[in-house]
Amino acid sequence: MSEPMVLDLDWLQGDKHHSVRLTLDDTPVSIGRDPVNLLVLHDSSVSRQHAEIFLTAQGPALRDKGSRFGTQLDQHLLQPAQSMLLPPQCELLFGRQKVSLRYDAAHHHEQDFAVWALHDLQHRIDDMQQHSLGALIQLSQQAQPLSDLQQHLCQQFQQLQQAAQQWSAQNSLLQRLNTLVNQTQGYLVLLEHAVPMIAEVLGARRGFVLMADKRGQSLQRQACWNYAPPHATDGPAFSEWIARECFERQEFRLLSAQQLSRFVSPRPEVEVTGVLAMPLQANGETLALLYLDTTHTDGFNQLQETFCKTLQAQLGLALKNAITISRALCDDLTGLCSRSMIEEQITLSMEQAKRYGQPCSLIFIDLDNFKQINDQYGHFAGDEVLRCVAALLKTLARKADRVGRLGGEEFVVLVNNTSPDSALIYAERIRADIAALEPLVTGVSLKITASIGVAGFHHALHNLAYRFIDCADQAMYQAKNSGKNRVCAHKPATLQLLDTASDTLRSGSRG
Repeated sequence: MSEPMVLDLDWLQGDKHHSVRLTLDDTPVSIGRDPVNLLVLHDSSVSRQHAEIFLTAQGPALRDKGSRFGTQLDQHLLQPAQSMLLPPQCELLFGRQKVSLRYDAAHHHEQDFAVWALHDLQHRIDDMQQHSLGALIQLSQQAQPLSDLQQHLCQQFQQLQQAAQQWSAQNSLLQRLNTLVNQTQGYLVLLEHAVPMIAEVLGARRGFVLMADKRGQSLQRQACWNYAPPHATDGPAFSEWIARECFERQEFRLLSAQQLSRFVSPRPEVEVTGVLAMPLQANGETLALLYLDTTHTDGFNQLQETFCKTLQAQLGLALKNAITISRALCDDLTGLCSRSMIEEQITLSMEQAKRYGQPCSLIFIDLDNFKQINDQYGHFAGDEVLRCVAALLKTLARKADRVGRLGGEEFVVLVNNTSPDSALIYAERIRADIAALEPLVTGVSLKITASIGVAGFHHALHNLAYRFIDCADQAMYQAKNSGKNRVCAHKPATLQLLDTASDTLRSGSRG
């Protein structure tokens, strides 16, 4: 029997909000327009027997039951009778009826491991009890040395103590992974924290995570821990080869020293006694692969399958959530703040500047002749230029600064506690460093420049981020019209003051 789970579902029917909490166990939750269903949806586009949610070893799953207008999971259309695992928070569409669903996945996976560990502990204690009773019987029947029995019992107690310590460390790891996603911004930061944590608990020597690049064209190492990539002249390393094989095949592998000895080309390093290759998946999609190896005498032999599956499921869900958060907060291509995120940061800085009388400036950067780079060398070259400029801006940014990409070839740098005059000096340094960048793309060294506008905060902006950006944008266009590759400052006296009420209304419509 599977452990029951609690599902929270919310939806709108007309102008009325509905909310229900259902317990999912071995009996599926049926969904449809017919009143016999556990979840009844009255929209005419919902079939009488539309779909069902059922429990699997990996978590809850959704299955379409041949509905007329279809079932969607996060905008993915399910084929008739097709089932998909449900992420902890998702949007379902039954015909035209939208339903939000959420559940506590981490609790489910931790509970699986806790139940297994409890059963295993009980089994070990029962074995010790049976052995102790047998030893007492032996003592009553023959003069067996008591010291031998004491030594045997001590060994069993030590093994039990070691197992309990291992369970405790593993359970603590699962809990830390559960909270880590809420404490970090970005999936790369999550992985950089998670890999050392996992390696320490499992006794690994080194490790990395393999992920597809932004375009999905190649696999790249991320979050390397104690791992030195092999030289190109050394040929393919076993670690790289097995990681790619398992990623492409979506295959979980836990290799012992004996199994490793069977590989000939590429051959594992002699000192490696165990390898763990764990695909990280969510909702049927392979997001990444965790590679770890060890040089301990017993390799990874002490690892239990139940813990590995729990770790695999929980880390996959944590990674999926972190990727979702990253896409909301960060620009996919450059890793900088997204437009919505940087606008929020600008608004906060404007409020602080107004309240405490601190200076605040905004630097608007637009790459010159960027369209020509795309037209002449292709969009791949253009993307590489954007990444190079973004990396430069990150390097130049101070701790209190915020760097964002507005879109296309436009960037902004929010400089707190900085007057417009100081921001002009800062912007000139950015301009000069961009001009000296000359990124090498497909064997060609590209010459790039930027036109930059600088604006300082003043009360006429009314704490509206778009107006602050407009001011810096105007100064940037002045730099463009003055010959490009230069810095210009915005002059507040030229600002056309708008009615505060209409500005506030415009800001509200943007939100």
